Amino acid sequence: MPVRRTPATPIARARAESVRIWKTAHRYDMFTDYLVDRGLMRSTRVAVVVTLLVLGMQPLLFRLGENASSEPHLMVMAIVVIVVDTGWAVLLWRAEPWLDVQLSLCFVTTSCIFLGEAALTMPGPLLGLMACSSYAAILGYVVFFHGSRVFALAMTSAATVVMIISVREITDGTPPIQVIAIATAVLAVISTVPIMTLLLMGILTVDAEASEFDSLTGTLNRRGLHREIRRPGSKGGTIFVVYLLDLDGFKSVNDAHGHQTGDAVLVAVSKALGEAIPDASLARVGGEEFVVMERRVAGESVNLAHRAELLRTVVRTSSQPAVTASVGISLSVPVPSRLVTDPTLLLNRLIASADEAMYTAKKAGGDRTHIGDVVDVTDVGERFS
Repeated sequence: MPVRRTPATPIARARAESVRIWKTAHRYDMFTDYLVDRGLMRSTRVAVVVTLLVLGMQPLLFRLGENASSEPHLMVMAIVVIVVDTGWAVLLWRAEPWLDVQLSLCFVTTSCIFLGEAALTMPGPLLGLMACSSYAAILGYVVFFHGSRVFALAMTSAATVVMIISVREITDGTPPIQVIAIATAVLAVISTVPIMTLLLMGILTVDAEASEFDSLTGTLNRRGLHREIRRPGSKGGTIFVVYLLDLDGFKSVNDAHGHQTGDAVLVAVSKALGEAIPDASLARVGGEEFVVMERRVAGESVNLAHRAELLRTVVRTSSQPAVTASVGISLSVPVPSRLVTDPTLLLNRLIASADEAMYTAKKAGGDRTHIGDVVDVTDVGERFS
């Protein structure tokens, strides 16, 4: 395995970290999940909605403060802005737990257009430059929810508006040095904190991705399963099926062949399980325990025993020295087609039921399968939103 080389100089390390952050796909669900888990979604919702309404009122307030009859189209435009922003505020307030990614991107696009329109139609270039400081709010939103690439587009939009207004200011006779001073100050105000936050969020995203995978096998770990179970289900409801596999007598492999061989067996088993059911989520949740989690559409027929036998057979032929597995199966009743705001309870119940079934198979001699109970989550329906 090639040795990962660390760049020698601080500048090279910073450049390498920036490239890594840029290449890491932003996880839209990560920040919303964090806010939900910490009970901060409501305060975030209030802050975003209030800021949106305040910014949306600015064009109208400026139009009311001057002779609106001379430019009625600007008053109409200001009214459109506040009406649309109020609509977004309602959507943001009612969305559970938050806007989906497409709607959120539409919100960002609309906000950038309206902020640019407000700045470009101010009754003087200087006021227009000052109005550009409002971009800081939407850029902060983009940093948290959409990451570096969307931020780059939004920042380009803001910089373009600042440049256009600066050219107007110079054309009106203002000394270029003064315009440059104001424009650079505005760009610094709207970009410095978001960029610093962006770097921090990028590092946290990279680290969060790594924390959801098992370092030995590359499969998910229990934290990764929590993320997987959060994903929206089908409109007709989703049935979660969990196969818990425990390698029989794995300690004897380590004792007879050493831990390095044991690790090689675990890697081989995980690879074989991933190839057997590629559309399922595979996790290593213990020393020699694996979980395969499938999502099934409610009403879809599936032969659980056949699936479990496939996994059991795959384990037998996956490695040298050969190992066997006892497999326990559990499944849920149809789960509502919404996000699981607290996946711990559901996932723990599914794994606990599969664990009992697995031990039944192990007590019967191992290298066999057993189907456990159906997990009913209707008594915790308030946890689904």
